[in-house]
Amino acid sequence: MAQRRRRNKKWIGRMMFFILLVGACVICYLVWDNYLNKKEDDVIDLTVNEVEQKDDNESEENVAPIVMDEDNGKKVTQYEGNDPNTSDSLSGVITYAGAQNEKLIIRVNIDQFLENGKCVLRLKKNGVDVYEETTSIVSSASTATCEGFDVSTNEIEKGRMEIIIDVNSGDKAGLIRGEVEV
Repeated sequence: MAQRRRRNKKWIGRMMFFILLVGACVICYLVWDNYLNKKEDDVIDLTVNEVEQKDDNESEENVAPIVMDEDNGKKVTQYEGNDPNTSDSLSGVITYAGAQNEKLIIRVNIDQFLENGKCVLRLKKNGVDVYEETTSIVSSASTATCEGFDVSTNEIEKGRMEIIIDVNSGDKAGLIRGEVEV
């Protein structure tokens, strides 16, 4: 009988383990190196720019008003348009108007910060008032909103309606308009 020669296959397992270990080390190095390079890129270069002094003859319409944040004393600069809080009238937008679960839901955002006041909703159909409701103004962080209008669809006719919201607070007033399909 011939004896069969046994081959030792332990070296294949050791070689595979060594290759996987080297691969894991390379991946860890690349991830670590990328992480360290990312941290260096995140360093922000802070520079102070000198502010040009403006002649008194130039118009101040394009100058952004600076508002002090009362919480932490930092200056907050408004970049777009005029400050709505300095306006003589109130303005806003209807953020949602739609019928759900047999209710007409209307939500309004007022552009100015107001602590109190009232919102009067009038619904018109074909130029005729069909519904009126009054709610209070609720202040938010930098704006205000009407408390919200939830009108039962049983109280109003179906069809296209004009929404008119009269907003009053102190000596300021404004109208917000829109339309809705009931």
